Amino acid sequence: MVGTPPPSPSTAPGAGDVGAQKSAAAAAQEERDAALAHTQQAEEAAAAAKDREAATARKRAALERAAREHHAAAGHPPLPPPPNGDKSGDHDDDDVHDAMLLHEAVAALNLHAQAMTVQNISSLVTVVLDVTSGDYTWWRDQFILILGKYSLQGHVLFDNPAAASHPDWARMDCVVKSWLYGALSTELANSMMDGGYITRTAWLAVETQFHGNRDL
Repeated sequence: MVGTPPPSPSTAPGAGDVGAQKSAAAAAQEERDAALAHTQQAEEAAAAAKDREAATARKRAALERAAREHHAAAGHPPLPPPPNGDKSGDHDDDDVHDAMLLHEAVAALNLHAQAMTVQNISSLVTVVLDVTSGDYTWWRDQFILILGKYSLQGHVLFDNPAAASHPDWARMDCVVKSWLYGALSTELANSMMDGGYITRTAWLAVETQFHGNRDL
């Protein structure tokens, strides 16, 4: 009976060949795993960059709104709208525009944040205005000086009813009104108090009260 001859030593797979194949397969799998990990990292980095860009855009928009509200509260003409449309040129002008808005917004927000920490206005305005006081001019100048220090003078010096609809402006108007009442005697403050009007209205009422007492 003729059987199948055993493989010759030159064609039979050896232990070394099997080990080499396994090593090659493992190396190929490591390369695929590394490529997959690299792709995943790239996707995560791109998503993180997109989130950062979105956060920066939201911050820029919020600061621009704050800048416009501050500009309006100070009684200045409205700021021009941000440049749009064709962006093929004048990139430097766009950058300057954005930088100015951001600078103004940050400065105003910082000053307003400081103003909200003032608990006792009498530490800044040393004169308490009374019904019979003859110090109205001195009191007025001192009060406006403090408002200017915190970039809030527009709340008493200018009529700007449109700004009252902005939450940030309304919040700071409450701060200025509390300062105004705190710088008046109890009797005078009680006669001026009315929760329905803005600080500008109360300020004008004080001016009317002391119009004949100004020692100009």
